[in-house]
Amino acid sequence: MFREVPAVRRPALSIRIPLWLLLPFLFGCAASFLHYYDPTTYKNLTDLKPKVALLYESFEEEEIDVRTIRQVRLEMGQAYEYEKGKGEKNQETTKQIGLILQMFSLHVEDRKKNGKWSEAHIQNLWENMEEAFDIAIATERLKNENR
Repeated sequence: MFREVPAVRRPALSIRIPLWLLLPFLFGCAASFLHYYDPTTYKNLTDLKPKVALLYESFEEEEIDVRTIRQVRLEMGQAYEYEKGKGEKNQETTKQIGLILQMFSLHVEDRKKNGKWSEAHIQNLWENMEEAFDIAIATERLKNENR
């Protein structure tokens, strides 16, 4: 006889918000998760630090690993040029990476000129280099906090 038709319930007030109205809100939320500091800079510094540490440990051996020295010097130079290319607002990080590169060059020249390093000499020079890296990393991190 009669067939029952299920009732379709509609909300009393239908709220339909076009997607284009939600996009600014969604992008605004996503922007709050973006970093002010440059993740590439942070990665460059945190990748280079252990490479330099390992290289310095090898300086107590007779032979110098020229290939590794060239590779580390290249990566430091690339990091420096990357920072320099970001302009005036980035001069603190650029200066610190420049100091790291300069220290590294002086340390390598010392190793070439004076022969293998003692453990105490390695420890002394590495502490200086480690502090320079830590300052550069902290400088980059502060950019996020000062935002």
